[in-house]
Amino acid sequence: TCSYANIKTVSTGMLVILPQFHAGLTEDYSSYNRNRVEGFVSGPLSRSVSFRIAGQSMTGGGFQHNARGAKYGNADLGALRGKLKWQIDDTSRLEVGGHWTTDQSESASGHNMYNTYHVPVTSDLMETEWGLDPRFAKIIGINPDNKKPREDNMFWGANVRYTKEYSWARLSTISAYESVDEHELTNQTNSILAYGNMFRNNQSNVFSQEIKIESIRSSARFHWEAGLYYSRSRMAQSFWYDSSDRPNTTPLNKTSYSENQQNFNQYVQLSYAVLPKLRLISAFNHESDDRQMLNATNAIYNLNTGAVVGTPTNFGNSGALTNQFAGRVGAQYQATRNIMAYVMISRGFKPGGFSANIMQTAAQIKPFKPEQVLSYEGGFKAMLFDRRLRFNASGFYYDYRDQQQWNTVLVPPPFGVLGGYVNAPRSYIYGAEFDMEAHPFRGLVLTQNFGYEYGAYSQFQSYNRAAMTTHFAATGVWTPITTNYAGYSMGLPNLTLSGAATYTWKVMKDYQMTFDADYSYRGAQTQPQYIGQTGMYRAPDYFLLNSFLTFSAPKQHWSVTVYGQNLADRRYWISSSTQATFYGV
Repeated sequence: TCSYANIKTVSTGMLVILPQFHAGLTEDYSSYNRNRVEGFVSGPLSRSVSFRIAGQSMTGGGFQHNARGAKYGNADLGALRGKLKWQIDDTSRLEVGGHWTTDQSESASGHNMYNTYHVPVTSDLMETEWGLDPRFAKIIGINPDNKKPREDNMFWGANVRYTKEYSWARLSTISAYESVDEHELTNQTNSILAYGNMFRNNQSNVFSQEIKIESIRSSARFHWEAGLYYSRSRMAQSFWYDSSDRPNTTPLNKTSYSENQQNFNQYVQLSYAVLPKLRLISAFNHESDDRQMLNATNAIYNLNTGAVVGTPTNFGNSGALTNQFAGRVGAQYQATRNIMAYVMISRGFKPGGFSANIMQTAAQIKPFKPEQVLSYEGGFKAMLFDRRLRFNASGFYYDYRDQQQWNTVLVPPPFGVLGGYVNAPRSYIYGAEFDMEAHPFRGLVLTQNFGYEYGAYSQFQSYNRAAMTTHFAATGVWTPITTNYAGYSMGLPNLTLSGAATYTWKVMKDYQMTFDADYSYRGAQTQPQYIGQTGMYRAPDYFLLNSFLTFSAPKQHWSVTVYGQNLADRRYWISSSTQATFYGV
């Protein structure tokens, strides 16, 4: 995806306050006809019951186009959220919430920089392409006249929270349910040809329950917290993959499977002030994560008739069970009233799982391993010069075992290289960061953030995607080529910076103006599939400059804002991805 814009926009907002009721409306209109409207209303229904309803709509904003000038990338989102709060008595409260979202946006697309199938490549980073075979559209049941990649998604959920205060502790329970219904058409090669058109169906639901009890005063000499968390998810997913214009491939594949997951977590957090200025901190948790991939099946279809060709291949079931302990120990030292230093040692983990993608062999449903990390962190937080300057700084080192990476897998011809999760046996990341906020004089606020990180592999043998792609371009044969990446950089953006200067001043008696100028910088980075590569495989660094001017009436609760993003008119990549031998920005 290429993110590029020279945006000049107008944003208006109004807050209406009636006796006991509140309502607000914000409209934000920008270039590329992007329009976002947000509103809310809240207030009491009785002496103990109150409500809040909020909604959002966003349309437009597509800044891409194809060779014929047709626009692409418009959003079409709508969302509603509601909350009901009942103050049962002085010590107990019940909150019920729900939300609903619909997404009919055009899917994210990219720009081809290089390919081996002789698809035309242009220098215009804003140009993309799309195409849809009407036979494919008929089989998957979508409108063949609309060839643009697009979303057709609906999400909804509900939650219930109960809180009870005791003289010695606070008890809370949270129950939640989430439902996902996704139908997503993507063109992974950004081409008018069917090299990689994919249609994904996903129907999922998640139920979760948490019970937590904690001591009342977090600032007391001894503070404790304990809880239990359970979640259960069910997912049914299928991928239709049309590669009918790609040489020597099966035209239409369908991969389908179900995935069940259960997670049970128990945790305890403790802190104790051993001295007036020294507090020890500890936390421990155990997690059991059980995932199952069921009935993983691949079928080949006749693109003309929609009939199955031959007998579908069922790869059966696979499971991934993780039972791990994690925790942290550390200390906080209040050196002075305004300076606090800390150190922390933590052990964490991430459960294993699956990365199903155009299944051709049973090995593809083999789960990747859990990830483990031992982290060391230290730093300080300070408020200086009569609280006019806030300055925080920290350093960290992460030591990984079996780090999960989205990397390269090789499946039998004709498909070749695909994306999938793999484990890097040993790796590490270290870095430092600080943030600062200064108030030199009334009305002026200066902020600055700095981050540096470097990551490398200590042990990692993996496929060399660039070498295999080059070999395929020369021979037409996908051949496994591996490289020992021990000592190689992960390709992380080493330096990230951001900062802002904001000044607010009075205009007459009841009005005020606010002017802001801010920037951000991100260093160059390489995707994990292309370790050690440069050139087009490494997204260059970029610098962005933004600004806004707001005229407001605080007492009357309204404001008008004009703002601009990317005022330096930079063209930059915010992400990159690959499909076969294509590279997108």
